[in-house]
Amino acid sequence: MTQTIPPPPDDEPTNVLEPPPPGEPPPSRRLGWGLLLGALVLVAVAAAAIAAYLAGRDGSSDSAATTVATTRPAPTTTAALLPAGRVIVPDVTGLQENAAAARLGPAHLTPKVQTKATPKPTGIVVAQTPPGGKQTKKGGTVTIVVDRGAPSVAVPALTGVTAATAVKRLADAGLKAQTTQVTAAKPAGTVVSQAPPAGKKLKRGSVVTLSVARRKPAAAKTTTVTTTAATTTTSAPTSTAQTTQPQPASATVPDLSGTDVQAASQTLARANLRASIEYVPGTDPLGTVEQQEPSAGATAKPTSHVTVNASSGPHANQQKTVPNTVGQTLDRAVSTVNGAGLRLIFVKVPVTSRAAVGTIVEQTPLPGKTAPENAQVLVYLGVLRPR
Repeated sequence: MTQTIPPPPDDEPTNVLEPPPPGEPPPSRRLGWGLLLGALVLVAVAAAAIAAYLAGRDGSSDSAATTVATTRPAPTTTAALLPAGRVIVPDVTGLQENAAAARLGPAHLTPKVQTKATPKPTGIVVAQTPPGGKQTKKGGTVTIVVDRGAPSVAVPALTGVTAATAVKRLADAGLKAQTTQVTAAKPAGTVVSQAPPAGKKLKRGSVVTLSVARRKPAAAKTTTVTTTAATTTTSAPTSTAQTTQPQPASATVPDLSGTDVQAASQTLARANLRASIEYVPGTDPLGTVEQQEPSAGATAKPTSHVTVNASSGPHANQQKTVPNTVGQTLDRAVSTVNGAGLRLIFVKVPVTSRAAVGTIVEQTPLPGKTAPENAQVLVYLGVLRPR
C-alpha cells in the first residue's frame, strides 16, 4: 500500500542552506583575508625591530653590513687659491735670527740679513720685507733687519801722517781720535803710532789712540855771569853751613831698551836721573819700554828727566785717569792708585825739607793723564838728604 507523505508546512525550518545575500563574501573568504593582513603587520613590526637592533650595535658583529660613508667637503685654504709659484711670507719679526731663518726655509724663502745699530743690541728681527702675510715668488728673498748693534769698520792706516789728517780720516770712518804727545825722532805733529793698528775692526764711534811727536822745547839761553872778588869782613857768621857731598856735573843716560817701567825707573835712579813715563800704543806687553829720549849714552844734568815711552799692551786695555798722589803718605798713595785701577811703584829721592820726608813729592804720569788699566804709576818718595 502506498503511503503518501504530506509536504512540510511552510513555517517550519528546514536544513537546506540558503545562498548568502548578494554582495557579501562567503564566511570562509572573510576569515582568510583577516589572517593575511595580521601576518603582514607582524612582519612589518619584526622588520622594524631588527633594523633598530642593527642600528644600535657598534659594528663589531661579524655579520656583513653595508656602510655608507659621508664626507664633509674640505674647507678652501688660502694656499689652494695661490697662483702657481707663489707663497705666503711668514711673519718672523720678534724671532732670533736663527729661528727666523728656520721659519723661512719651509716656505721656500731665503733670508737676507741686515743689521740695525743700537746701543744695546737684542739679536732679534725687528723688521722684514716683504711683511708677513704677503704673497711673493717661491724661492725669493726676504730681507730681515736684525738688532745686532753698530756695524764694524776697519781702522785706517795713520802712522806717518799729521795729527790733523789722522783725525779727519778717523772721523770719515765713523771713529773718534784720542791723541797723546810722545817724544820721538820724527817731525813734530806726526803720528808715531796708533792703537788699535790699521785694519782692526771696530764698532762705529770707537776711539783710536794716536801717539803724536811733540815739539822739542827751545834750548835755554846761556847767560854768562861775571863775578868779582868780594871784600870779606871780619864779622863772624851767624849760621852754621851744612856740608854736602858734591854732586857730579853731568849724568850719562843709560840704555833702557828691553826693560819695563819698574826696571827703567830703578836704572835711571842709580844714574841720578828721573823718569817721565808716557804710555803709548804698542803690541809688546804692558809697560815694556818702546823708546826713550834722550837716547842711551847722551849726557844730561843730574836729576833731570828722561822720557820713557811704555807700551799700553796688545789688548787695548780700558783707559784710566791717573789720580793725584803728591803730598800723600806712601800707604795712602797706594790706596789712591789702586782705587783708580792702576798699580804703584816708588823710588826714594832725597829732600831738604823735613815736611816732605815720608810723602810723595813727584809722580809720573802726571795727575789727569790717562793710562791703561793695571799700568804702573811711578811716585818719588821723599827721604832726608844725608849730610
